[in-house]
Amino acid sequence: MQGFDCVVGVNRCYPLRMNPVSNVAITTDNPRGGIDLHFDLSSNDPVQQSASWSFAGRDLRFVRLGPGSQLPVDSGTHYVKVVLGSLSVPDRTCFATPFEVRSTIVTSTNLIAGEEGALFALLTESEEVPQKLRSMSDIQFEGPGSDHLVWQTFEEKFSNFIDIFNGLDCHMMSGIHLLDGSGEEIVYVNFWTCGKGVDLSTHNHGQDPAALSPAFAEVHWVIDAGTATSGMYQTEAPGHPDRVRHHMARGDEHGPFFKFADGRPVLRANGAVTYGWHGWQGGDDDDPRQAYDFVAAFEINPKFAILQNE
Repeated sequence: MQGFDCVVGVNRCYPLRMNPVSNVAITTDNPRGGIDLHFDLSSNDPVQQSASWSFAGRDLRFVRLGPGSQLPVDSGTHYVKVVLGSLSVPDRTCFATPFEVRSTIVTSTNLIAGEEGALFALLTESEEVPQKLRSMSDIQFEGPGSDHLVWQTFEEKFSNFIDIFNGLDCHMMSGIHLLDGSGEEIVYVNFWTCGKGVDLSTHNHGQDPAALSPAFAEVHWVIDAGTATSGMYQTEAPGHPDRVRHHMARGDEHGPFFKFADGRPVLRANGAVTYGWHGWQGGDDDDPRQAYDFVAAFEINPKFAILQNE
């Protein structure tokens, strides 16, 4: 049915652009802020689907498909970021090869899970997507619990600890936590924006993990790119003059910037995931107007980070 999205094996359909029927519980008591979505990874349900959130002409929802289950999507523009398991259509797992930039756009009209099922984020663009995100007022989430999805500047969030972000045009949201049936975090989806020319610092996530800042295996998904020269970089050390740049466009994700062995992230002695020095650099262009990179950082619990393409 044109304009409708029907779950195979589940007797219901709903308009794609409207809030879907959800069987995923939402809670808002996470001490790290934001909202929690509860997925049962042991369930035999063909589909577990969250509500959706709308922002900047887009809809975002999170879905788990059981082994071999299918989710038809209409002919709009869709992007899929896999977190756990795999899709057979399109052929995709969580991680690209290390440092690789790849598109997450979907060209098929049917998403099909692999033999172990798949947990993923599904982003749908409407005709109302702006050409560029010129103002933070363009990026306000609407949907269940959205009053817990609050933007702060990096300066507001981090100035009690460091001053390197003071005065910079960059923002971070209290994001979305995906939890398993026991309440253990699978991934924290951490949303942030970066204005033109902003360097979000060279770092390696080597600090001691803690309850409010656990270890994670991180990859970035670009919801929108402010310029053609925005993206990740690698470098030998903070302040080093040489950087390897990886430009990223709308809908792109990148492969691991962390070390792994036997398909798992390598941990430091303190329990943190082992990364090289890296960061995000906002690009620039000849347009005097601001344009934001809008990125979702998928901070995956190392227990759930499986590199199937090693």
